[in-house]
Amino acid sequence: MLGMETSPTELRLEREAFEQLIGAQAHAADLKTALFACLSGRESRRWTTGELFDRLNNLGVHCSKPAIVGALGELELEIALCPFLPWSLAETGTEWSLVPKSELLTLLSGVRKLPGICADTLSDEHKAVLLVVIGYRHKGGVSKTRISDILKLDPAPLLEELSKRELVYIAPGKELYWWRPTPEALLALGLRSYSDIPELKALERYFESEKSFQSHEEKDANLEPVFAKARVRHDRRLPRELKRRASVPRGLEPATSPEEE
Repeated sequence: MLGMETSPTELRLEREAFEQLIGAQAHAADLKTALFACLSGRESRRWTTGELFDRLNNLGVHCSKPAIVGALGELELEIALCPFLPWSLAETGTEWSLVPKSELLTLLSGVRKLPGICADTLSDEHKAVLLVVIGYRHKGGVSKTRISDILKLDPAPLLEELSKRELVYIAPGKELYWWRPTPEALLALGLRSYSDIPELKALERYFESEKSFQSHEEKDANLEPVFAKARVRHDRRLPRELKRRASVPRGLEPATSPEEE
């Protein structure tokens, strides 16, 4: 019947069936095909052997690092001998990447650029506001008043600047202004996915338990380590992530996963 919601039991059964399907396909997957899917996919065109090992094994394609290195060597030769593929597979330092075979093919593939999003263009205040907005993503967004209560600052100009950079947006259909993060918000903090942000879990625990704090000083003392961790992870991972995301052709940016909506 139209409009009828799927029950939790039906959702669980569908998820279990899908996981079984993926498990069966992973068990029968050809290693070179799986590697080429990673290299040509929407996540990145640059991968280390360790990253490929983690990606494949996390999805059930069980293999060793030596097997991956051997398969990459075979792929390098096979891609070079295939006249219609626009790339060569190149090993540079610790990374393997697909590189266009000519300048013309580079232009045709339209490598995505990321102007304006770098470690030097976001202040600590911008990052703090952005992290709060991300932390409230499961609650449908967060208001300027709530951000002000948490950070003890006026978030209006910061939100306006973050909006111009397409890192946050106003939730549609809300009577009040509720701010939500865009997928690029993670990139601005040097992060890849919400599951990679342990400080978000700490932030969300803070939101749930803040009623038990007796004073503003106690609240600030519990919140500061969260932002400190975010700053450390940002400084460590942003250069690497910028290179990875910049290797994805325009129009093939990572799609938003259900947990990121």
